[in-house]
Amino acid sequence: RGYFLANIDIGGSGAVVAAPDHNTGPGGDYYFHWERDGALSTHALLATAGKLEDVDSHLQHYVQWVLKVQNQPDPHNIDIRTEPKYTIPDGKPFMGSWCRPQTDGPGLRAKTLAEYGMKLLEAGKEDYVKQNLWTGDKNKYNGGAVYHDLDWLVNNWQQNGCDLWEEIQSNDFFWGRYTMRASLEIGARFAEKMGDKASADHYRAVKSEIEKTLMAHYDGGFVFESQSRKKDSAVIEAFNVGDLDDGIFPALGKEVLGTVITLNDLFCNSYDINKKDSAAGVPGILYGRYENDNYDGGNPWVLLSASLAQLIYRQAGAVVRASPPSSEIYGLLQKAYGIEANLSGKDLAEALLGAGDGVMLRIKKHVQDGDFHMQEQISRDTGMQTSAKDLTWNYANMVKAFKARKAVATAIFAKEKLVIV
Repeated sequence: RGYFLANIDIGGSGAVVAAPDHNTGPGGDYYFHWERDGALSTHALLATAGKLEDVDSHLQHYVQWVLKVQNQPDPHNIDIRTEPKYTIPDGKPFMGSWCRPQTDGPGLRAKTLAEYGMKLLEAGKEDYVKQNLWTGDKNKYNGGAVYHDLDWLVNNWQQNGCDLWEEIQSNDFFWGRYTMRASLEIGARFAEKMGDKASADHYRAVKSEIEKTLMAHYDGGFVFESQSRKKDSAVIEAFNVGDLDDGIFPALGKEVLGTVITLNDLFCNSYDINKKDSAAGVPGILYGRYENDNYDGGNPWVLLSASLAQLIYRQAGAVVRASPPSSEIYGLLQKAYGIEANLSGKDLAEALLGAGDGVMLRIKKHVQDGDFHMQEQISRDTGMQTSAKDLTWNYANMVKAFKARKAVATAIFAKEKLVIV
């Protein structure tokens, strides 16, 4: 967590540096605040904090950063809210050529700040919320940081934009759609608390429209990212970031499990390092970005492997809370994680906990020699770390995985005590 915090709120500016690395190889300089990475990392900071007071100053600085970057002219003739990245510490849009627009950013940022806003309301800090996040006045910060981003989202969710990896464009990425609907629901809850039922209703109406498009990404076997790039771990990240625990692509659903099985097969067969680790008895698997990726060698990524671990821990938690899975779902669990037959309840949850631990242990094997500093990628051949040093998104996903593990371990222990009593 110390490495994570070192990349947050740079110099008190509120900026989140993608990586403190000016020469990453093919990716060039990562010393920028990416809108997407910043929103996801700040959300991880908030979601994994022991209490709000521990991170409140960083969140307040982030709010001021967002207000600064939202309220400036754009030099590329797009909406400033869809810029990919900004210079640190001045918050100016990156002037070079890049994949634009990036349509996932406004929703991710709004979701983070709406959740923060609701925590502030619980803490009795309504004045700060009204001054910065939801002003109720379009002449003041365009209605506030949350309102302004959601206003873009409800009017532009079908706009063409870049994928999670900033390489291709579409108006129908699963990552974008699934996280947008989560942002709108969280935004609606926040709007209700601010007494704005009209906005809440509008957000939920658009959310319903987005949801109608989601099942088109399920081909009967797995969930694909887009027509032009189907087998993509952006979908795994989406399952975590966009989950609302409302039964739409649930962690134990056939759509999610089928996707894990498909990507397991892809990356087990694509990466020699996975084959070597398995042969050496190292549990787990390392995930990369997508099929036939060739960026910087097309390697496994730490952040995506950690995202898989978080998903498995969430599946273990779902087993603790839910009725026993159907035979179809159990068969998919066996195929995905190689668990024994006829497990149930606590035993099944513990087996899944072990599967998640296996992924984390495989990550550990490849990062421990660097004192657990984590680079963007792990070589597909040698298992050595490569590319951007101290990537913030890595640490964000790792702390979220640790939190998910703690939650399910606590739930298993509580269930065990209940049975004993």
